[in-house]
Amino acid sequence: MKNLHRAVLILAAAFAAPVWAAQSPAALARVFGAPPQSAYLTLSPGGGLLAWEQPGGSGAEVIIYDLHAHAVRRTLRIGAGLTVEWLGWEDDGTLLMSTLATERLSPVFVSNWKGPAQLSRVIAVDIASGRSRILLADRMTGESVVAWYFTTGVDLLAWDCPGRPHTAIMATTVFDQTTYRRHTGTLIHRARRDSGMVSAVFSVDTRTGKDEPIAYGDPFTTGWVVNTDGDVVARMDRQSRQFTIYARQGDDWRQIYRHAGRIEPDILGVNESSSAILAIMSRKGRRHLWAIPLDGSAPKRMLPAVKRQVMSVELDRYADKPTAVWVGSSDAHRIWLDTAAQARYESVAHVFPGRRLSVYDPSRDGSEILAKVQGSGKPPVTYLVNFATHRADIAGEAYPQLAHVVLGTTHTVQYPTPGGQTVRAQLIMPPGGGKNLPLVVLPPGGPEGDHPGDFDWFAQYVAALGYAVLRPDITTTPLPAEGGPIDWGGVSQSYAVDGVRLLVKQGVADPRRVCIVGVGYGGYAALAGAAFSSDTYACAVSVNGISDLPSLLGHEMHLFGGAHSIDTQLVGWRTHMGSPFDPKLIAESPVHAANAVAAPVLLIHDEEDTVVPVSQSQEMKAALQSAGKRVTFVKLAGSDHWLKRGRDRVEVLTAIGTFLHTYLH
Repeated sequence: MKNLHRAVLILAAAFAAPVWAAQSPAALARVFGAPPQSAYLTLSPGGGLLAWEQPGGSGAEVIIYDLHAHAVRRTLRIGAGLTVEWLGWEDDGTLLMSTLATERLSPVFVSNWKGPAQLSRVIAVDIASGRSRILLADRMTGESVVAWYFTTGVDLLAWDCPGRPHTAIMATTVFDQTTYRRHTGTLIHRARRDSGMVSAVFSVDTRTGKDEPIAYGDPFTTGWVVNTDGDVVARMDRQSRQFTIYARQGDDWRQIYRHAGRIEPDILGVNESSSAILAIMSRKGRRHLWAIPLDGSAPKRMLPAVKRQVMSVELDRYADKPTAVWVGSSDAHRIWLDTAAQARYESVAHVFPGRRLSVYDPSRDGSEILAKVQGSGKPPVTYLVNFATHRADIAGEAYPQLAHVVLGTTHTVQYPTPGGQTVRAQLIMPPGGGKNLPLVVLPPGGPEGDHPGDFDWFAQYVAALGYAVLRPDITTTPLPAEGGPIDWGGVSQSYAVDGVRLLVKQGVADPRRVCIVGVGYGGYAALAGAAFSSDTYACAVSVNGISDLPSLLGHEMHLFGGAHSIDTQLVGWRTHMGSPFDPKLIAESPVHAANAVAAPVLLIHDEEDTVVPVSQSQEMKAALQSAGKRVTFVKLAGSDHWLKRGRDRVEVLTAIGTFLHTYLH
């Protein structure tokens, strides 16, 4: 295995060296825009097999590698229309793949929505034979038009359950005649409670695909709780701003907890004794970890001495017990709850000081584990660590083509805001450094994770072109109180501007050559920067970005059942945005401030974007053109919101590199 990866590095070095010497945006885009060579790498429970996704000739491939034979056991071709989202093992002989497919809904059945939708599917692969099957396929498509429309996919709740071999526990939305009250025209106009659609849980045989319903919710059910044996023990319903948790008692359900608010509790599962539900809940804007007893007694806050907000919880792969809790935001740190997990982590961490380390997928006996090591300027490398032999061998390298490319150097900067906040940001200097450099501001929300310790191929590409890069952490604004919308265009915008002023004052950045570039939310931040901080930026680039906040929220309401719909996705949008009729939301929309934009703008948007519709960029283009502003629009064909395909990454990076060269030189 080690020799195999070394051969890949030799080929990468031969490819990368001449491209680096050329220094052109298009040439560098081909290097930095290549998708990861080993994504979703996972170790089988017995420790004998590895699986990962990598680019193939006509699409992605999933590789099954035999660690004992030191050879590829099987190569699985992934269809061009599928995107792998996760890989995991049901047992040593069955690999599970969670995939997304972008499809267009028929206007015959859904008259109000002719755009793309993403359907999630779970595929089980038998390693011995190579045969694969889509789980719950019949339940997803069904015979009912109603069920077909509202089913957007499945949730994989549990697998590798000790008492249920060859079984996956899955949830999906199905049509239930007993709850169906009326259906005239299209369900787009109606709330889900009138549609006859309910959430249901199925036990699925991963070898045959045969499924059996084991629990039904109601039209308000948004989540399920399954114990380590694969038994459904509770469900969560939502009606308006009320979250209710019910414990299962035979064929009946008993209410054990009710919580009022707009921020949905994050249900993690059950505790080690299966006597309580673990959940991260927000109260008065503070997130903490709670245990909700299944017997209906009062919830108990876990870690009561911890004053900082709980951001996430790490769970044991096999027992689902919590091993660690992450608290804090921009300076988050881990509180260990499991000494064995902590010992495994620390034994690996001392070998890679100063790097961001995540250990995951331990073998069932704990003798092996995968360790992913990276830094903001160090591409991810995953090691297979064997505690018995005290060896750590390379299992996969995400970007081997960058092994011999000189990358930018990363520094942490802090600066105060007029409101008394302290903002942490990353400054990535181009190879060779310099003074009074052109500066590119990258707000969070891009195609890579926003953790400051993660490698960011997007930022490194910009640095390789010779620009300084500022990545302000503008998402650490204190959480709004229950029910309050996020401040989109106020504080978050000043965080970026304050960072620019600091770098100008320090002589790092040239104040006349500053551009703001972002993807998704970052795309909104870029357009807002051009509109509301026009004296700061010489240009702006929005990729799959938002320009009209009320329009986007109205689009989501139109799609998911109207203003009173309880659909989970719509509730999430309303929580983060507020009301589409709020004058503040209108004022924070760049499309309504096109006259204030002074800098040239580049808009890039995928026509199949299922998160932010392409109309957001089309409307911004029209507004800028009407105002006589300089605007360029690049439409991507059939990509996705997150830029996972290599050809789309290369196209986006090339367009941005050319745009920056035009306006920052």
